[in-house]
Amino acid sequence: MNNINVKGTGVISTKAYVETNYQSQFKAWVNSLPTKSSNIYSKSISAMEWYPVEEAYYYPLRHIADRFHDGDERKAGLEVGRFSANFGLKGVYKVFLMIATPQALMRASKRIISVYFSNTEVKIDDVKKKSLVLSCTRVFTSNELFDYRTIGWCVRALELANCKEVKFSLVKPRYSKMFSVELSWN
Repeated sequence: MNNINVKGTGVISTKAYVETNYQSQFKAWVNSLPTKSSNIYSKSISAMEWYPVEEAYYYPLRHIADRFHDGDERKAGLEVGRFSANFGLKGVYKVFLMIATPQALMRASKRIISVYFSNTEVKIDDVKKKSLVLSCTRVFTSNELFDYRTIGWCVRALELANCKEVKFSLVKPRYSKMFSVELSWN
């Protein structure tokens, strides 16, 4: 599919999403995954290890969409992304959320995304007082699961930074092999 890897921290939040929201179905979800994905999710996940994105993200997200969201990839991606922001933006990041401007937070998301995903790029354009455009490497060309997970994370991160009425809209990609989303808030 591609040569992108995901850091264990991202995999841990996906696992925690299912364990937290669908605890009684967690084992069945793990067992429904392809063997390589199931092997990742049935064991302890190292936060510092790199995992192949197809086995660690694509199939698990696809199965989350199918099993828990009636096949709705958009809804599944947004929900897992929102959960991941809640899960990951603690400790030092929580203090940053309280003092950072939304624009600074989204600029920091460039670094956060590049730390968690190998061979990805994030660009921030059209920065205004209450909006900006974020462009990110399209990880899966066949669907938008990763796109919506990233968008869900950004929306929730802005909400955690006390932005109100956060909205997003996909816009024409500005760069080759990337998706672009306009984020706005009041």
